[in-house]
Amino acid sequence: MRVLSPSIIVFVFLLITMGACRQKKQAPIADKPASESDVLLERLDVLNKQIQTDSLNPEFYHERAIFYYKNEEFNEALKDMWTALEIDSTYAEYHVTLADVYLGMGKMQACIESLDKALELDAENIRAYIKQAEINIVFHKYKEALENIDKVLKIDELEAKAYFLRGVVLLENGDTVTGIRNFQKAIDVDQDYFDAHLQLGILYADKKNKLAIDYFNNALNIDPKNKEVSYYLAMFYQETGNYEMATQIYNSILDVEPDFYFALYNIAYTNLVYLKDFETAIDYFTQTIAINPEYADAYYNRGFAFELIDDVDNSRKDYKKTLELIPNYEKAIDGLNRIDEFLLEKNQ
Repeated sequence: MRVLSPSIIVFVFLLITMGACRQKKQAPIADKPASESDVLLERLDVLNKQIQTDSLNPEFYHERAIFYYKNEEFNEALKDMWTALEIDSTYAEYHVTLADVYLGMGKMQACIESLDKALELDAENIRAYIKQAEINIVFHKYKEALENIDKVLKIDELEAKAYFLRGVVLLENGDTVTGIRNFQKAIDVDQDYFDAHLQLGILYADKKNKLAIDYFNNALNIDPKNKEVSYYLAMFYQETGNYEMATQIYNSILDVEPDFYFALYNIAYTNLVYLKDFETAIDYFTQTIAINPEYADAYYNRGFAFELIDDVDNSRKDYKKTLELIPNYEKAIDGLNRIDEFLLEKNQ
């Protein structure tokens, strides 16, 4: 019943579709800390003034489009890219950025056409080949993706992301060993390549190999505030029996984000299954449910914890709630049957 890490490939695909290469999804300006928000707004103000001063400079529109893209304001980014291209349609980089915007908007065909145009203008545009490779991987066109990657490495054999994406293709085709070598090559080229450290951490964690700790910690050194990496590291400690360290990391995540209910749930699960501290487990399952009232597993496991301390009334309530959420939840049905048998024996 515990929360499991997402599959390796699904996680990599999420990175790709959000624009991996550290172009990870960012929160809108309003959701950022005040100080950072102020800096971003100041930068936007500067760009606006530059455009007012020189409205025929396409680079100002391009830079503002990137700003909007990173803050998921795709319509505004699209308008600026169209303006930049009206002024200068011969610069390949503008078409690649337009492709990024279309991808963010889910307009795949327009994205592909923009990349084709970029390569028509610049046959050695690495960004365009990288983006084509990502799209081909998403659509399982692995031969085409490898062709894109080979073109990149012929242009620049020190392009870290090319090795990373080749590792993804190899993983998808079952060649984990060579995939790992390519992720490591990406790190050899760029020691701060976050995605490669994270992917290697996930791969070694899946094997219960302690090298996972090093790679997760490397990723955290690059991005110390990344709660997902901390969560993966805590999960590794939990799955390999270091419950104290796992709980410590879960709590450090909760110090920053108290509503991260997966951490609460895993602390509860650890206390229920491994530490046999049922009262503490009940408390953390209750906190989990307070944040996510639809979390069926939390109700079931809290019900089981109540059952283990012979609180059959609360146990029954949680099993019934579990079945309201998932009608065929077999373990909840079994739990209700156990309670009925227990009460029957008790009353005989």
